[in-house]
Amino acid sequence: MRHAIRYDEELRLLGELYRELVGLGLRVGFRDALPGLTITTEIPGVPLYVFVAESGHDFDWNNAEMRHPVDDPAGAARRIAAFLQERGVGGVVTRSEPG
Repeated sequence: MRHAIRYDEELRLLGELYRELVGLGLRVGFRDALPGLTITTEIPGVPLYVFVAESGHDFDWNNAEMRHPVDDPAGAARRIAAFLQERGVGGVVTRSEPG
């Protein structure tokens, strides 16, 4: 067995994180064939992938070098957004700016 959590639970956790990331204004895609999220960055064609770790305890990103507990999707979303900003690739924001 690849994962310690059920497929439907994995999708539920990713759905919670998806809502938090979208709430921060990031453009996020949802993959269900290989469950994960794709976050559009400022580098064309290079999204950030976020998955649930095999243990089912953490969200993983940056090739599993970064982790955050799945029981805190809001905190994970903030860390992911900060991660993108710190590396200068931002996240593509979906909110329109007044102009």
